[in-house]
Amino acid sequence: MKLIAKIILALAIFFAGFYFGQQVLAPADGWINKQPKNQANQEIKVNLMLDFGNGEVQTFNSIALAENSSVFELLKKITAENKLEFSYKDYGGELGVLVESINKIANNNKTNRFWHYWVNNVYAEIGASNYQLKAGDIVEWKYVSNQFNLIKH
Repeated sequence: MKLIAKIILALAIFFAGFYFGQQVLAPADGWINKQPKNQANQEIKVNLMLDFGNGEVQTFNSIALAENSSVFELLKKITAENKLEFSYKDYGGELGVLVESINKIANNNKTNRFWHYWVNNVYAEIGASNYQLKAGDIVEWKYVSNQFNLIKH
C-alpha cells in the first residue's frame, strides 16, 4: 500500500510540476500564436518613376505594398493615391494587363509611342500584372517611341 501511495504522490508531483512549469515558461504576450501564418502578409517597399516623355518625371519612393504585389498593383495604387488618370485593358492569362494611358498620355499607334516599364533598369518582357515585385525594386514606366528597338537581348 505504501508503494502505491508513493507512486501516486510522485505522479501528482510530476504532473503538477509539468503543468505549472508550462504556465511559468509560456511568454506573457502569447508570441507563439502571434507569428505570421502567411508570408504573403508581409510588406515590401519599392520605388516608382513615371517618365511622361515630355520632360515631366514623377518619382514615388518607399511605397508600401503587400509582398508578391505586381507592377500593375503598384501603378494602380500610385495613380489612385495621386489622382492621376489611368486606363488599361486586361487581356487575361499570360498577356495580362496593357496600360493604355497614364495621366491623360495615351498609347499612340500613329506616333509609335507607348507605355513600357523596366524593373531595376531591365526592360520587362512580361505583362505588368504578371511581374511580382520584391523589396527594394525600382520600377520605371516610360512613354517611349519605337518600343521594339528598346528591347536588348
